[in-house]
Amino acid sequence: MTEKVVASDPGPRGEGRMPQGQEQEGRRSYLPRELRIRLFDEVNRLRRKGLTHGKITEELWRRHGVKLSISVISYWVRGVHNPYNGRYIPSIELLKPSEELAFTIGAKMGDGYAYKMKNTRNYSDAIIGLKVKDREFPAEFGRCLAKVLGRRPIRLRYSKSSERYVVKVKSQTLYELLEKPVDFNKLRIYIEHCNKCVAAFLKGFADSDGSIDRTGYIRFFNTDRELLEYIKELLKHLGIESIGPRTIKMQGKTFYNPRAMKRYIHNKDEYYIYIKADSNVDFHRKIGFTIVRKQKRLESYIKKHQTRKH
Repeated sequence: MTEKVVASDPGPRGEGRMPQGQEQEGRRSYLPRELRIRLFDEVNRLRRKGLTHGKITEELWRRHGVKLSISVISYWVRGVHNPYNGRYIPSIELLKPSEELAFTIGAKMGDGYAYKMKNTRNYSDAIIGLKVKDREFPAEFGRCLAKVLGRRPIRLRYSKSSERYVVKVKSQTLYELLEKPVDFNKLRIYIEHCNKCVAAFLKGFADSDGSIDRTGYIRFFNTDRELLEYIKELLKHLGIESIGPRTIKMQGKTFYNPRAMKRYIHNKDEYYIYIKADSNVDFHRKIGFTIVRKQKRLESYIKKHQTRKH
């Protein structure tokens, strides 16, 4: 039999607490956020159907084994309090697989970043962002973020100091999903949801860590060998053959940056995989690049390739 609880104390935000006798370490804790979200949505749905506050209480008790007080229901119905509490998507469990989310994950695996301010537990200090030189890439990243979070378009800005376009948003939920170390088991359900999601993930990663030279040679670079093995697996799933990973830079080796006119030391090994020439057409048809200069180079290769065949 399902255990039933009474959440009569609305708490400081009108969000039900666990009843006495179920406190932890002497404190009365809130009901889990995911449960409060479900109850909140159901309360408002039942109210729209014309049920009274008392009837709503009875229905929640029957369906979920949780009895909310009339005051909590009143707060929620009148919009005085809201368990979403400023988070557009309050938990990972409420994220829905989509091409936009898959693209966001792919971009984050490359040039994107996710961090949280130190010495704080405030959800609003969790940041997801991207800073790159090609405008169309962060513009698409921002569009996808807005779609995933169900919020207004995110403003793209240009940093003169770094000569980069920047887009970022605060999201504790996406931070929890994308923070390092990467948990592939947690991400697979969003990446591998369907072939379109797989392609969107690979496109986001290609925009970040993919390159194509003038001869049409497509490569993906990263210091995470396991990630490149996974990329290779996904490419094969779409019928695109690749070779590698192979080492291109070794930890401890020095290199000279002519632009900065300085010598640096590689902190990590870096690897790459490359797509077989015969698969470039499939890559163009199924994935491609958001970044215009990369896409034009790919299209130029495809055009020349098709011309030679004829």
